[in-house]
Amino acid sequence: MNYEQHFQRSSEIRNEYWQQTGTPFSDVIGSMINPTFLGGPKWPSLRQAHIGINTDNETIIATDGLSDPYDDYDTNSENQTYNGIGLELYAISGNKYEDIQQVIDSWEFKVIRRASNIAAANPNISYTINDYTYISTTIDSSGLPEYFVNEDEEVGILLGLKNNSISDSLKLSIEEIALVNITLLTPKELAYILENGAEGRNKVAELLTNKNFHKLTSQRESVI
Repeated sequence: MNYEQHFQRSSEIRNEYWQQTGTPFSDVIGSMINPTFLGGPKWPSLRQAHIGINTDNETIIATDGLSDPYDDYDTNSENQTYNGIGLELYAISGNKYEDIQQVIDSWEFKVIRRASNIAAANPNISYTINDYTYISTTIDSSGLPEYFVNEDEEVGILLGLKNNSISDSLKLSIEEIALVNITLLTPKELAYILENGAEGRNKVAELLTNKNFHKLTSQRESVI
């Protein structure tokens, strides 16, 4: 299979998975001008897209393109064993949106868009998640729920929380990729992780999992 065939097949497999999970919106969220050409991080096939999927009670927002094959697949043998950076990110909103414009206007979309830029700028991120299970970092707080904003005007996010709604992985045309959840951290949880490192991150992840706090909500109790 060449680049175009892998691109098409990987897209089909992702679409089939999300169709089994819920009802995807027909429109894909993209940009009129590719952010790569404005100094943003390059996605594997340049295509930077996000999608929305409705389930019975909530809306899933996911990246769609981080696991595309690299655009130099046909000429660069070093990239022929990878589906892009090996993952797609997703967030589950407690809100259920009626159309794609509501998704675009939502604060939850701001979270995943900022997280996806971090992932695209770090092509080895899937290996880090594989080694450590969870990754924590911060994103700009503009437009996000004040409850989660710390004194530095940042919001902490945790990548990798498990749940029963969405698979941890998906086999595409070249390799198996990870489907990685994004959730918000309260200022106390973020501070605890910063103070205690990997041990603290694992403890917070365990407590969030026990509380079933894998969705994006504007407010929730802190587990720390």
